[in-house]
Amino acid sequence: RLIEINMGKFTGMPYDDIFSKHGNVFLKFYEGQSEIAENGVETFAQVKSRVLDIVDQVINNHRNQNVLLVTHMDPIKAMLSSILDLKPSSLFELIIANASLTILKEEEGKLSLSAINAMDPERYGVNEYW
Repeated sequence: RLIEINMGKFTGMPYDDIFSKHGNVFLKFYEGQSEIAENGVETFAQVKSRVLDIVDQVINNHRNQNVLLVTHMDPIKAMLSSILDLKPSSLFELIIANASLTILKEEEGKLSLSAINAMDPERYGVNEYW
């Protein structure tokens, strides 16, 4: 459930080719435009659903524990969008650094963002469980 998005008919195509034929498909992806699903690309709503599903499972099965989930940029953006209610253009511009940590905390059924693009987990108080 944490794999990167399924690019459908665009799988294996160079980005320049995709963009020249279809415009900015990544912005269209975040906007939920129908052209995305019509080309077999997984929609942002579908990514968000599968990511939120695993987050709910982790919350229910690992109360008061740190849990590390490893994934790609768009599943992270899906999680962030559910917490921050980001606009499609903001999601498109947001860069998630490779090998960085996005730290979320759950309290009383609500998620909050503690860090994004973090490289030092101790700075964000997660060392108490490690």
